[in-house]
Amino acid sequence: MEKKKWSFVNAENVVPYVCDETYSSKQLTGDELAGFPVININEGTLKGGCRTGGGAHEDTEIYYIVEGTGILWLDEDSIPVKPGDIIVIPPHTFHWIDNTMNKEDFKLFTLWPKQEQNEVYFVRKKAWGTSMKYVDEDYLKKRIEAGEKK
Repeated sequence: MEKKKWSFVNAENVVPYVCDETYSSKQLTGDELAGFPVININEGTLKGGCRTGGGAHEDTEIYYIVEGTGILWLDEDSIPVKPGDIIVIPPHTFHWIDNTMNKEDFKLFTLWPKQEQNEVYFVRKKAWGTSMKYVDEDYLKKRIEAGEKK
């Protein structure tokens, strides 16, 4: 069996794809990064005072709330959410996030089994030719060198 090389990414080094004036998206993991199938993790940032349009998907989606508070709507149910909350969203469940009551941004990680289940994946690929862009291509090298100096 061929041993695979590990991958490293830090969200601060990923360029956000600005979907519109209310929402930006960073693909943190995916097959393209790893070179083999991995769980897709996307970091989404919803501006304060805004809400998402909502949607329903064919596959399960998982939200992990990272920053901020808001209301998550799942079909007719509403749940106040805060950092540390994990929500498993079943297939075909219409869901959206309401951050209209806050001035602060709302940040979450979204997890899918495949990167192609994230519709923004295709938008990034078309716009950038890749699903991920980095602020500094030498970020990991610099982190390792800084750690060796300690």
